[in-house]
Formats: sequence, structure tokens, C-alpha cells
Amino acid sequence: MRTIAYRPFDTSLRAILFVGPAILLLVALLNVDSPAGWIVAGAAVAVLIIITFFSGVRVRADETSVAVSLVPFWGKRLRWSEVESVFVEEVRPFEDFGGWGIKGSQKRHGILLSAGDTRSVKFVLTDGRRYLVALGDGTDAAVRELRSLAPQGTVDVRFAE
Repeated sequence: MRTIAYRPFDTSLRAILFVGPAILLLVALLNVDSPAGWIVAGAAVAVLIIITFFSGVRVRADETSVAVSLVPFWGKRLRWSEVESVFVEEVRPFEDFGGWGIKGSQKRHGILLSAGDTRSVKFVLTDGRRYLVALGDGTDAAVRELRSLAPQGTVDVRFAE
């Protein structure tokens, strides 16, 4: 499975994610006289490194399936046989889903994976579930790449109308 598109979290979202591990690191550093303090400090540093260098929104695909994920927090693998259509759609993360990240909405009937962008790849499954992956400028290129990987005649891959 190869990466079709990857969009790292924007700076403001990373700053929000930094708060918890940074507080945990400060508390651990005040307790380095115990082994537990060192373990907590190491875990907090590891989480800060992951958030800094590896967090974002990713779409991966091959001839059998497509995977959407909010790295390193959540991911879902979809078999092409489950996918009815793939297309570009504009989304307003705060108005439609209540923010960035992994957001579900009854209003838009789907799950949004967003790092702060509005242009998204929308996957509609045969059972009606919907996944939107906000990739920003990389959205059109991702849909073109998915078009080449999707089984011919079984998945409707198109751009927004």
C-alpha cells in the first residue's frame, strides 16, 4: 500500500495537541527522583516527537483497498468493493462538523478527518457511510491517483460538480 496524499497538521492544531504532553513533561521533570518520573518524562517526550514529526491526515491505497487515517490517532481500511464513489467536496470543518480532527456529524452524515483544510476527498460506501479526508491543495491529485487505482467500472471516481 502506498501513500497517495499526506497533509501534516497545521501549526495551530499542533500547538493545541502540545499542551497535554507538555504539562505531563513538566510534572514528570519535577518528579525525576523516582523511576516513574523518568518513565513519564520519556513517554511525554515520545508523544511530543510523534506530534511534531508524524501527525497529519493520510490516504493510502493499492489495487485492493484504500486506507484513510488521522496519523497517529485513528485509521480505517476500506476495500474497493465497499466504496461506491470517491470525489472532491468542499467542507467547512467548524460549521459542518464542529472542528478539526476526527469528527462525526449527523448534519453531513459522515466522519471528517481534517488537519485544518476545506477541500476534501469524500468516500461514499455502499452501506451509506461517508468518510471525508481534508487534504487541501493535494485533494485533486489524490482523486486522480485514486482513479488510477480503483477497479474499473466498480467505483465512481469523479471531481466535484
